[in-house]
Amino acid sequence: MRLIVLGNNGPYPSAGGACSGYLVIEGDTKILIDCGNGVLSNLQKFIEHEDLGAVILTHLHSDHMSDMMVLRYAIQIKMNRGQDIKPLDVYAPSEPLEEYRRLDNKGVFNLNPISEDTVLNCGNLKITFKDMTHPVKCFAVAIDNTEKRFIFSGDTSWNSDIIEFSKGADLLMLDAGLLSKDKNNDNVPHLTARECGLVAKEAKVSRLLLTHFWPQDDVANHLLEARENFEKVEIAELLKVYDI
Repeated sequence: MRLIVLGNNGPYPSAGGACSGYLVIEGDTKILIDCGNGVLSNLQKFIEHEDLGAVILTHLHSDHMSDMMVLRYAIQIKMNRGQDIKPLDVYAPSEPLEEYRRLDNKGVFNLNPISEDTVLNCGNLKITFKDMTHPVKCFAVAIDNTEKRFIFSGDTSWNSDIIEFSKGADLLMLDAGLLSKDKNNDNVPHLTARECGLVAKEAKVSRLLLTHFWPQDDVANHLLEARENFEKVEIAELLKVYDI
């Protein structure tokens, strides 16, 4: 199982960068997690969009789903030109309802709501979900095969559920949207890099990836903060391939 980082910024992309987007590949199975600004362009550096088995959206903020609006055009145009393309399976939280309805393009997307009870089986992959703490409904995602476990938090502030959900992860990728100096209260919508290290330590994961960086931040500072609590941590680098 491999992870390819197609976008690691939020809430807007850096020059030449892209917002949240992560491609998981295992054999012939290809799953896209999030599809923010710039992700569709980067996806095509590795595969064609019609090779995707499914798209999973952790939540419906624009930096995690805006390229879905142009992905639908790509699918529609190829269908109209006679290519044999099946509608793409899309899984997303059903709220905010207005954003969810924007994804309801019948014949292009097979849209399905996510809940904590949702279990997906894609090839050899089992995919499960956990509700996180964010201003809109957001889910962490766990992807398991017979040997490895990958967890992505989506966007979240500090909560005990992400620690429990992350236990046993071979690779844990967390929203490190803040440094500790940026956290002014307990209701901020993102983890700090220091908190990410603490989650990894408490969950006893094998490796930690940090992602969701403001374009103006020096990510070296995020790395230093996380390492205060957990040593085996890396930055989720744009277009880099990680073995899970």
